[in-house]
Amino acid sequence: MAIDPSYVTAFSLVSALGVGNDETLATLRSMRTGLRHYNMGPELGETWFGFVDESKTRKPEGEFAAFDCSCSRLSLAALHQDGLIDAVEAAKARYGSHRIGLFLGTITGGIDCLEQSYFDGSIHDRSIRVRLDKYHQAGSLINSTLFVRRYLGLTGPHATIGTACSSSAKVFASASRAIQAGLCDAAVVAGVEGVNETLLHGFRSLGVLSTQPCRPWDKNRDGISVGAAAGFALLERHPTAPDNLRLLGYGETTDAYHMTAPHPQGDGVERSMRQALSSAGLAANAIDYINVHGSGTPMNDVAEDAAIQRVFGRDIACSSTKGWTGHTQGASGITEALLLLLSMRENFAPASMNTLEPDPALGCRILLQNEPMAIRYGLSNSLGFGGNNCTLIFGAPQ
Repeated sequence: MAIDPSYVTAFSLVSALGVGNDETLATLRSMRTGLRHYNMGPELGETWFGFVDESKTRKPEGEFAAFDCSCSRLSLAALHQDGLIDAVEAAKARYGSHRIGLFLGTITGGIDCLEQSYFDGSIHDRSIRVRLDKYHQAGSLINSTLFVRRYLGLTGPHATIGTACSSSAKVFASASRAIQAGLCDAAVVAGVEGVNETLLHGFRSLGVLSTQPCRPWDKNRDGISVGAAAGFALLERHPTAPDNLRLLGYGETTDAYHMTAPHPQGDGVERSMRQALSSAGLAANAIDYINVHGSGTPMNDVAEDAAIQRVFGRDIACSSTKGWTGHTQGASGITEALLLLLSMRENFAPASMNTLEPDPALGCRILLQNEPMAIRYGLSNSLGFGGNNCTLIFGAPQ
């Protein structure tokens, strides 16, 4: 059953590609990856990471100083780009702050606050209580949402969503449902993930952290590259300009197959894509381009490739943007959704960066170069641990 569209009236992205949409677009057009070499030390080895230029982030000050952490700094950098705050203020004037929701996805929040107590040894002394208090104030997942809510002055419904790597894709679905149900007239959707050692250690222990820049769909792919990012978008019930892009549909499924691995044939993501098409009221052949999850691990790419072929065939244009930004974890859903929106706005599809030799065992048409393309309908996949899948479909302006 098709849903009513929500209109994307403003959005901004901060990632390894740049701070704000203009820098992001310029880096994409120049075909330069945002990944940088990172030495984790003699015991952990080397990897590549999608760092954000810290000189361009903002430290919370005044009444918000207690919220200082990597996530809040990234959030402020994104909020102060691309007219986002002005758009939120205009929406507050139209609807009232109580009619604007906030849905934020993250995995670790500002866990760097807690990590610091290990790095400097203070977790072993009397300041442990102070450290833990600071973590609960600044770094916990819920307070990442509380910080943004207070900073923007929003009093509508809000939620923090943590479903691994699909977290900030699911914020779009949650916001759409809240708008459809009449709980709000607009919603800020967000995803944020900062630099922290927890994710690096975790993926290394799983054996999926690559020592090279990640290579989605490549025959020599061997794992992921991690990245930091913050993405924000404002969804509204009604358009505010003729060029507003539209959220048309979404699908959400859970594999219930394995704690970390996807279903090997991609059954869950197939159902997610079919749900998204149904809610958008579209046939599969209407989709022009897919921003695939494309993590660069052997199992994930195989499963998603099989699912896409069953739904769309082998000819649809696909690419993974994780070779540009790294896997931004809880922020990956919105990072890739906003890159899709930029692609739709600018009429081109980005290459799958670092994919040098496509795996002959995979069948999707992966773009190896940026390609001019009018994308009327675009789709973005996000696959998370536990088989948490989310698919989003966006449409060009009417």
